[in-house]
Amino acid sequence: MIVLCAGAWFALSGGIGKTQNVAEGAFVEASAKAGFRLQNIFVEGREYADPDLLMALINAEKNMPLFKVKPHQIHEALSGISWVKNVSVKRVFPDSLHITLQERQPAALWMNEGRLVVVDDAGYRITTQNLERFESLLIIHGENAPENIGAFLKIVTAVPKVYERLDQAVFVGKRRWDLKLNNKIIVNLPEDNVALALQRLVRAQEKDEVLDKKIKNIDIRQSDRLIIKAYPGAANKSYDYISGSGAPI
Repeated sequence: MIVLCAGAWFALSGGIGKTQNVAEGAFVEASAKAGFRLQNIFVEGREYADPDLLMALINAEKNMPLFKVKPHQIHEALSGISWVKNVSVKRVFPDSLHITLQERQPAALWMNEGRLVVVDDAGYRITTQNLERFESLLIIHGENAPENIGAFLKIVTAVPKVYERLDQAVFVGKRRWDLKLNNKIIVNLPEDNVALALQRLVRAQEKDEVLDKKIKNIDIRQSDRLIIKAYPGAANKSYDYISGSGAPI
């Protein structure tokens, strides 16, 4: 009973943990003397993440015992960086630390309450900092626009005759998109069958160069026609491009 009680006190007081720490410390020092010291840190896959922030979070110094480097702690720290989607951290014996990053890829700039935010194709809000390097990205507007940008980009980038003219896009009513072209024309897309609607627009462009005209709006939400709205003072027109006639109806 005396031995049992003594053992219980030893465990509750942290004596076992202290002994383990002493043993671990001795092992770390012995391994360091045997040459297992950190000499190299390799980081692969970094393009956007701040290198200074990475090194601060890795928090490892040259010549420190390699076994003193804690991969799980580094993994947890780096996972908190907004650019980092996935990360792998491992010691490579006898003297290196290898870190592999999978970064989120910028897909668009979301205008939210007057402020631009870089988002990826899954809608993840990445950063509002250093936006000058992302000025070529499409600017999107509207609630839930980030969550829908991935599917939208897959469709519209497959239609270069439209995409190359695209300046901004607005997610309307949480269900469909309006395109703002670089010549100020607004194109109303349908909720469904967007790819087919864009092909109708391409055919209209090939036949009548509608995207080069001085018009205000092209509505392609109806499956059998394009409704072209001119600026005030000009007559509105509706064209049927499904039949291939191109004639006003």
